[in-house]
Amino acid sequence: MATEHSAFAASGEEVITRSLDVRADTTSNELDPAEFDSFYDIVRTAEEVVNGDYKRIALQFPDELLHVSVPIYRRLKAKIGEGRELYVLADTSYGRQASAIIVQNMSLT
Repeated sequence: MATEHSAFAASGEEVITRSLDVRADTTSNELDPAEFDSFYDIVRTAEEVVNGDYKRIALQFPDELLHVSVPIYRRLKAKIGEGRELYVLADTSYGRQASAIIVQNMSLT
């Protein structure tokens, strides 16, 4: 049977069924809280959020660092104060920019 070609984008099935070989980066596992903050630049990041008066902040991590996303979230949340929403994007399409659809759904635009 001939392959059907379409002018539209692929269905995305390949992305859904693709297997990833992810090895967690365990570098930060043995750090005390101050070292953890330094390693992940928590204080500087919190200062940027506060000084920029950002209200909705999306954190995106590569697959290898998803296991530290919750501690990073908690440390940042404690430092940025009330009135700011912090989100962890848990998709596997980590890159330089957050997905436009995710940002749009979060009403960040």
